[in-house]
Amino acid sequence: MEYKRFLFDDILENKLKVEPVDKEQIDSIKRQWDKIAKPIDSFGKYEEFHSKIAAIQGYEAPDLYHMRLIVCCGDHGIVEEGISQADQDVTRICATNIGKGITTAGVLARNLGIDILAVDVGINAPTEVPYTLNRRVKYGTCNFLKQPAMSVEEFSRAVQVGMDLVKDSKENGYNVLLVGEMGIGNTTSASVVAGYLLDLNAEAVTGRGAGLDDEGFSKKRAVVAMALSMYSGLSPIEICSNFGGLELAAMTGVILGGALYRVPVILDGMLSLVSAVVADRLLENTKDFLIPSHVSKEPVSRKLLSKLSLEPVLDANMAVGEGAGAVMMASTLRMADIVFHDALKFSDSGVEQYENFNLRL
Repeated sequence: MEYKRFLFDDILENKLKVEPVDKEQIDSIKRQWDKIAKPIDSFGKYEEFHSKIAAIQGYEAPDLYHMRLIVCCGDHGIVEEGISQADQDVTRICATNIGKGITTAGVLARNLGIDILAVDVGINAPTEVPYTLNRRVKYGTCNFLKQPAMSVEEFSRAVQVGMDLVKDSKENGYNVLLVGEMGIGNTTSASVVAGYLLDLNAEAVTGRGAGLDDEGFSKKRAVVAMALSMYSGLSPIEICSNFGGLELAAMTGVILGGALYRVPVILDGMLSLVSAVVADRLLENTKDFLIPSHVSKEPVSRKLLSKLSLEPVLDANMAVGEGAGAVMMASTLRMADIVFHDALKFSDSGVEQYENFNLRL
């Protein structure tokens, strides 16, 4: 089936609206969980997320077996400031390996039968990157201490890439999307964006990323502090074009597309949360279509989750990236789905049906 192409420009012009997920439909599906011979609500948030995914999809039970992991990749000019332990060549190498399906997220996804798509939105490489989908908007962002990371037009193009990927995914039968990223230096950009969005200082938003030593961490925090002192009163678009990343913009597009095409999106860690906050600022009710996965070790993660009113189930101090946390969440959702379909029901157990006093209806 072919779907209408939604345009990011129409979001900017307030021409597109998204209806929230029907809470009554979620409750209706949730009632099916109550028929399982176990204590009411005993699968906790898994019952909530499982029912929410089905409601988004418009099914009586969710389809958790047609999934695609979209990993958006791009480079960052701010690496000139020595804020990362690796140089930009690593982005290209890792993107290739992600596309091959042999990295951490790749082997997890392959084990679950989840398709993986690595997308080059802004890798600074002279040629096309093998095993990636070439949607390059720009050869990496600029050093945002010297000039804007990208133009508003470039940011908009990268967002549109993500939105179009959702359209393509839905047309190809994917009913759940997972997001991940790869980009050396991107936690520095994301920290600045988070600081502006949440009105927080550098100390509150800056973490060690892929693993900086004390000297590197001090340098990174100083760069974030300088960036946060450059402007005031910026709009989300201005924040992202001045300090963001092309892969972060594409993830914003995937999240917006999930809401517009009504496809649930499983988030990963801090970077995807920053993109989600941006998306929800641009299009009301977008966060309704998001499924959290984990709390990453980056210090601002919990504040971003709170802003989105999301409560993840995994808290393992992870900082992998690539969508690895999203894939792990998908695996546990599938285990919950097995219980939903196959576990003994009260009607067959010889135990009287328990009452649920917590439903809204």
